[in-house]
Amino acid sequence: MNTVRLFLLFLVYQPTFLYAQIKLENYSQSFPDGTLNKPETFGLVLAIPKLNNSFWTIRGTSTLFDQFAKEVSGKELRPAKIIARTTFDTARVHFFLHGVNSKNARVYQFRLTEYPSRKMIIPWKSVTQLTDSMFTKTNGWPQMAYLGGYKASLGNMLIMDIRKKDHQPIIATSLVAWESIRPTVSSIYTSADLDIFLQKLQYPWAKTRSVPSYSTDQLRFPVTNTNLIYVFNTNIYVKNQIQYQLIHNDRVIRPWQNNEYDNSFIWLKDFSPGQYRLQVRYSAQPQHVSDYSFIVEPAWYQSLWFKLVVLGVGAVLMGLAVFVYLLIRQRGKTRQEEANKQKLQVELRALYAQLNPHFVFNALSSIQGLINQQDLTGANEYLSDFARLMRESLTNSGKEETSLQQELQTMDTYLKLEQLRFGFHYTIQVDEQLDVYTISLPSLVWQPLLENAVKHGVAPLQQAGQITIRFATLDNALLIRITDNGKGILNHEPTAGFGLKLTRDRIHLLNRLNREQPITLAFNNQLSGGTEVTLTFTHWLV
Repeated sequence: MNTVRLFLLFLVYQPTFLYAQIKLENYSQSFPDGTLNKPETFGLVLAIPKLNNSFWTIRGTSTLFDQFAKEVSGKELRPAKIIARTTFDTARVHFFLHGVNSKNARVYQFRLTEYPSRKMIIPWKSVTQLTDSMFTKTNGWPQMAYLGGYKASLGNMLIMDIRKKDHQPIIATSLVAWESIRPTVSSIYTSADLDIFLQKLQYPWAKTRSVPSYSTDQLRFPVTNTNLIYVFNTNIYVKNQIQYQLIHNDRVIRPWQNNEYDNSFIWLKDFSPGQYRLQVRYSAQPQHVSDYSFIVEPAWYQSLWFKLVVLGVGAVLMGLAVFVYLLIRQRGKTRQEEANKQKLQVELRALYAQLNPHFVFNALSSIQGLINQQDLTGANEYLSDFARLMRESLTNSGKEETSLQQELQTMDTYLKLEQLRFGFHYTIQVDEQLDVYTISLPSLVWQPLLENAVKHGVAPLQQAGQITIRFATLDNALLIRITDNGKGILNHEPTAGFGLKLTRDRIHLLNRLNREQPITLAFNNQLSGGTEVTLTFTHWLV
């Protein structure tokens, strides 16, 4: 524990060793003329870091100096020559007393005051620290008093006063003011003036032609210009003294970094069109940022109107290509659909041709039955009706659809023929809202169903047989219901019989040809007596 206390006391009372390592070559020294001529010459030495000391070229003096000089309190008994310096970063400045050594150090006192607050940082205090042999060896200076390193915030000043003990007059004073600085452009060069800039850079004293004056507020140049140089009104010797950020169209393309050159200029190269913002700061005071804008105007082929024209032409060409592609594909699809339609129509005609022989066979069988019964009158009537039915069938054979009125007439003729054979009764009911002349249906789709009702329903009942055909509407659909009072088809599959199979095949082909108006076939054999068959023509009345 005692060892630790001794070490702390050594640090407090022997700080000379800590400060002895200051390399004066990194500092700019200010002192009265002749101070360093002889080791014994007395003089107050002010050491300011060199790195940011060059800014004195733009802020070499301070209003604080003038204000201090005008105040009555500043007119204490001080020497005529006062060292006054400006500094710009947060680094400490150091004070030395040349000509003061271990033999006479106790004779001198110093104080440190902050201005303009007049705050006493260090009241009058005796010199207690001296430079050591290492400091002398490193810097080549004789042993001297070290008063310490101090700093103040921007806009303030430190006043270092020296006097002899018990003597009122101040024999030496140094003023250090911490000043605000902000980058300011002194001149601008472009590719057109690059030769002038390079000549001035190499030979600052050389006489050159005049440089055009560019406004920092409305700076514009074409994209063919590949160089833009901002020169600042200060002397920069180390590139990390200047930092800048470049923004293109509100997007940062170069974040804050040190400058590329150890000079007081920023050289920007190779631009794309758009709006730019150059933000510049001195690393000593990063809170003070200067903002400069410029616009790079596009070449004619980079302009908005040209891009819009190209985009429009491209869109038209692409649209045309898509249109041609879709047209070719649609034509191919249409040809394929037409081929399929023709194929389906051929198949429908083949089915229709199969229906006719099927019906003819049944009709001839009926006529043969009448002849065998010696019913010549009935046979003649049957042949007459059969001939008319054949003419109607031949007339409609080339049509895909026939009117509902024609279908009703054909249905009535067919039922009369079958009635002559079996003697049943039938009724055909048509809803009043149906326009039988404008509604068209595929020919004879109902015929095998009606034939089934006759053959399997009412034929055994003879005159007791009853067939009802109802043409009705449901929403936008046309319904054809064929009902008989026969014994039903409970013991028969609905698909049994050659005619029913042809009808189902025909409906399937018709639905493939016209998917928007499908036809459905339904059997209801759950009636108390007889069978009901329903043909539904969906969307047929739209």
